[in-house]
Amino acid sequence: MTDLPRQLPLSRLGHLIPPLVESQALVALVPTTADLVWAAKAAWDIARIAARGGRRVALVDLGIEEPSLHQTVGLTPSDGIVDAFEYGVSLAKAAHEVDGVFFIAAGSYTASAGDLYAHARWRKLQAGFRSEGALLLLFLSATGLSKLSAVADGAIVLAPEGLDPASAVGVELAAVAERGTPLLGVARDRWMPTPGPTPTFTELPEPGRRRRGARAAVATLVLVGVAVGGWALFASAGNSVPPPVPTPTSTPVAPIVRADTLAWTIQLAAYGTAAKALAHADQLADETGIAALVTPVRQNRAGTIWYRVLAGSYATRDQAAAARDALWRRGTMARGIGDLLRAPYSLAPETDTSLAALRHRGLPAIRWRNRVLIGAFETPEQAAFTEAKLTRARVRATLLPRVGTAQ
Repeated sequence: MTDLPRQLPLSRLGHLIPPLVESQALVALVPTTADLVWAAKAAWDIARIAARGGRRVALVDLGIEEPSLHQTVGLTPSDGIVDAFEYGVSLAKAAHEVDGVFFIAAGSYTASAGDLYAHARWRKLQAGFRSEGALLLLFLSATGLSKLSAVADGAIVLAPEGLDPASAVGVELAAVAERGTPLLGVARDRWMPTPGPTPTFTELPEPGRRRRGARAAVATLVLVGVAVGGWALFASAGNSVPPPVPTPTSTPVAPIVRADTLAWTIQLAAYGTAAKALAHADQLADETGIAALVTPVRQNRAGTIWYRVLAGSYATRDQAAAARDALWRRGTMARGIGDLLRAPYSLAPETDTSLAALRHRGLPAIRWRNRVLIGAFETPEQAAFTEAKLTRARVRATLLPRVGTAQ
């Protein structure tokens, strides 16, 4: 990218987006900011603008590691693109029509995001959308775009302060452009970055009523195979179903912590992957008989996740300190290693799912006494990331305090 990309300030998207995408069948919306809430709102505005005038538009959340679009759209987690590609759920079933856009969420967790991007089905979908004059928008990272089996007809970067072509993501997008995907522009807060608060999204005010896709009502979206082996998007007339009355959400109440709660634990290490953390925990259990819980913890706004290895569960800080001293004396870990942490809550799966099955879904489950637990959390809020992963994996779990005798 030797030339500066075209600037697309939010206040002008309504005028700039339609001519940019009118001849495209597949366009990537690429966030390059740690503020995924901002990026998701920008992507949703672009999709609704493209659908003005009756063009059929589908928006797919391919932010597999940290799905965010469904919250902006106003839907709860449901079957999505992962379920369609990996588990055979139909795209028509996964799609929800909202504000004239057919939205497909990320869906279940997958440990094979690279395979999802590289799936040959994207080329067929692109051909089908092109044959129908429809538009497929994919919300995905620059890395995901570089792995996509289809060569997108264009990419729009979502960057509130603009894109630096010399940055790492700028170089990555330049490589994508060399592959044949032109950079259509950069959606940003304003023409040039200036100090001040981030403006609100006024281009498309929230409507008073949304048509949320009860699956039976998604008769307006039918994805069918065509003779060339691709997929085409057809819109058919049909009676709409009244939107369901949204269930009021309430602030979650923290579990009551009893006096005999095993709240204290020892943080031995933190790893960048669940696999390494689980290997450490399993080794500790084999060598010492002490169960170590593995806890995913978000470290910053960029969404970096570290997996803590937390050894043992103790009622008091003194008990945890004594257990740590014993580990030092045995040489299990070097003296000075091991922070004492009060983390009373764990997630207990309610469904009859084996330890191996949970781990296969990317969930850091361990055997704790006679049951399976996931994580040791300092607060209920800290468990939100893991709870979201459980929801995407369709595993029901309860957040509760660990109780009993120390181990």
